[in-house]
Amino acid sequence: MLREIFSSVRHGFKIRLWDQNEVPLGRDVGPVTVVIPSVRAFKRLLMNPTSAAFAQAYCDGDIDLLGNLFDVMKVADSIDELDISYWQKLKIGLRVKRIPE
Repeated sequence: MLREIFSSVRHGFKIRLWDQNEVPLGRDVGPVTVVIPSVRAFKRLLMNPTSAAFAQAYCDGDIDLLGNLFDVMKVADSIDELDISYWQKLKIGLRVKRIPE
């Protein structure tokens, strides 16, 4: 599901999940890693995959961002370029709801 959502991100990044698995996402994966320590945070980000949602999760302490500020901002700009249709969002939402906490 992560690759489906973020495959077109121009400045790629990695996501490190709560089980320590790392998933490279997007094109040209760079030095930025988003650390998602819980299923709850993972579900929250997938329901609204925008740079604003990532920023809010970071400010709330729900995720951590590894990498320098300039690289993180490039990734954020790339995430904002995502074009996710209403139907894709609906499909993602239904799949996310089935993920057990």
